[in-house]
Formats: sequence, C-alpha cells, structure tokens
Amino acid sequence: MEPSNLSILGRDVQATTERLYQLLSEPQESSSSWFQLGATSYSGEVQDVRGELLDKVENLRALVLGPHSYIYYTSLLSPAWLGVCNALYHFKIASHVPVDQSISYKDLSELCGLHLLETARIVKAAISMRIFTEDSNGHVKHNALSAVIAEEAGHNSLGFFTQEFTPAALKLPESLERFPRSDSPGESALAISNGGAGDRDIFTMISHDYDRVERFAKAMSFGTMVAETSLSHFVDNVPWSSGRGDKQEACPRTVVDVGGSRGDLCEALLRKYPRICHAIVEDRPETTKSNVACEPASDISDRITYQAYDFFTEQPVKTADVFIFRTILHDWPDSYAIQILRNQIPALKSQSRILINDICIGLPSSNTFIDQARRAHDIFVKMGLNAAERSVDDWTSLLRRADERFELVSVVTPSQSVHSIIEVAWRDLPDAEKQVLS
Repeated sequence: MEPSNLSILGRDVQATTERLYQLLSEPQESSSSWFQLGATSYSGEVQDVRGELLDKVENLRALVLGPHSYIYYTSLLSPAWLGVCNALYHFKIASHVPVDQSISYKDLSELCGLHLLETARIVKAAISMRIFTEDSNGHVKHNALSAVIAEEAGHNSLGFFTQEFTPAALKLPESLERFPRSDSPGESALAISNGGAGDRDIFTMISHDYDRVERFAKAMSFGTMVAETSLSHFVDNVPWSSGRGDKQEACPRTVVDVGGSRGDLCEALLRKYPRICHAIVEDRPETTKSNVACEPASDISDRITYQAYDFFTEQPVKTADVFIFRTILHDWPDSYAIQILRNQIPALKSQSRILINDICIGLPSSNTFIDQARRAHDIFVKMGLNAAERSVDDWTSLLRRADERFELVSVVTPSQSVHSIIEVAWRDLPDAEKQVLS
C-alpha cells in the first residue's frame, strides 16, 4: 500500500463527506431525519454525491485491508453471516426486541424459544455487523439497521434471500455443469435446490405454498425501499414526467403493471400522476387473491384494481395505454421473454407503450457500487430461472425477435439507479396496409 495513495484517497473521502453533509443540511433535505433512519430515495445531487462517497469509501477499505484481508472479510466470512441472518429470520429475533426499549438476553431467549447462550451468540454476531446494539446494562435494543428487519418487508426479505437463494448458490456449479448454456428455468440452480428434475420452474413449484408466495411478494416490496432500486427512479422519470423536458409525452389514462406483485408501483404512479384514471395490477392468482383481501388505501381505492393474469397467456386488458414490466422480463430466458411480449400484442393499439424497468448490463456507471448490484442481479436471475440481465443491444434484439413492430424508443437510466427505463412503442400497420397484406 502506497502511503501517498492512502493519503490522497483519505482526503478525497473527507472532502466528499463534507459535500454530502452540506447537501443534507439544506432545509429541503434536513427534515428527512436521514441521519437517524435513512431514506429510500434522495434528490438528484444528494444521490450522486452519496454514490460517489460509497464508491470512494469502498476503495479506501480495500486499500487499507490489502488483498488477503479483503478477500477474507468480503468473501470467506460470508457463510457465518448468512447463518446469522438465517437465524435472525427463523427465530424472529428482531420482532421480539421491543421497539422503544431494551430487553435482557434471558427474556429474549425465552421469547425466541432459543437457549440463552445461543441467543447471545447470534445477537452479538449481529451486533458486530452493526445490527442491534446494547444499552449500558448489557441489554439488547434496536438501532436503525435492526429496526428494518423487524418490519414485515425487511423480515421477509431476509428469509427469502437466505432460505431460497443460499441453497441455490450452492447448486450453481452443479447447474452449470449438468446443463451447460441452458435457458430452461427448470434446470436452474434454484429449481435443483428445490428437488426439481428439470421440468418445473420455481414459481410453479411454490405456487401452492402460501407462505413462500407471500414471502416472495413481501421481499419484492422491500426492494422498492432500497435507494438504488427505489420505485422513485421509475416514477419520477416515466415518459410523461416533467423530468423529460421537451420530450415529455402525454400522461396515459390507463396503465397495467404486469406482474405487479402487491401493487406498490401502481400506487406510487396514481399518487404522483392524478391524470391516470385507472391502474390495473396483474399477477398470479395466488398473489391477486391476497391483494384483493387487503383493501387499497382510500385515496386511490377507486382508481386501482387487481386482476389475475398469467403472462404466458394472451393479455386480457385491451384498453390500456401503457403496459409496465418492472423487473419481470429479466427473470426469464429469451424464448420465454419473447413469448411474454408476443402475448401482449393482441392488446396493443397504435402508439401503445411498453415500459420495461430492468437492468441494462454493461452501461457505464459512475461507481462500482451500482455495477456490483447489477452484476449480483445477473447472478441472481441465472440461479433463479437460467435468465440473464441484458445489454441495450440484447434488448433491441429481443424486441426485434418478438415482433418487428416493437420499436425501442429510448433508454433512460436515472442517476445512481440500478435499473433503466426502456420505452418500447408499438408501430402497428395502418388499416389500409393491413387490408393490402391480407
């Protein structure tokens, strides 16, 4: 490690930290209690400086640790931390810690149904990861990080990634060897880890397991609370947003969120754009049943509906102006994604739009923090369904193979966003030309 490099990077981190502090001290930012609780989205300049600082801090950490220690702390300790996270989830430890007061290890162990010594072992390991803290009496209490996993979305996200994807990660080499270059979801690492024989994808395998379906949906909701994957990147930069400037398009009247899970995106769009008259959330029957059972918020209840839909069948909604696919198509290999797109064609009209909110892999990034997230997602979708994140060229090719009338209009990647907004227009033939061809 060159001392001069350490000094330069250290000063750079300090200067960037000061810039971020000054931005957060401005009136419009300081009211957000960011320092105490964190935020799910930030204004543009704050987001940029925050991303810059995270990148520099990680570079400083790698430089100070050195090669061997960096690999040790970044990779080789991972199984221990996965075990801790899985135990936190399984024993619901965070939910047993009172919100506004501390609890003794003895009382916590009784609530968790776990031996006192093992409770202390798991929680103290979590504290070393900055999750939980102790008061002056040595009792456990929440901090901002542990409070996140005490909430329903955070708790389910913890369980989803440890219990679903940790076994899949161990099966990834087997999947790559047994099924080289496979694009069959039934041959994925996740399917293999669930006892699949190559004939069923993971969604089919868990469709009758209510608890796993619910955990998946709630884990997806958690992703909308993470600054780099927040819904705000999409909602604030849709083609009809003011941020598009002179390229701003007319606000649609009817939007459909295909595979919209719990409806978080449609709710955000309806609140941001009152000129949207109707939003339809489409998802599998088991998810839609749960959505219908939970009444939507009163301020949007007359503008949102939930509809069961399998996107491997023809799109039933024929009156929509915009169809949205947020983190849907990236889950599926090309042959399946093409089928999904083709199933929308009977519902499309001239100038209909499809908005794809997915990763564009290989795009230049201002920091490695965002690129790491994109590459991790690429591994996740490979493990999950033998899919892959796509480049802009890949998306262009996919649309052309689905139907030449699909036209990629624009790709917008908001600052510090993992995902891009890919706008696709439907260029149908005029009726006169259709009659000639027929």
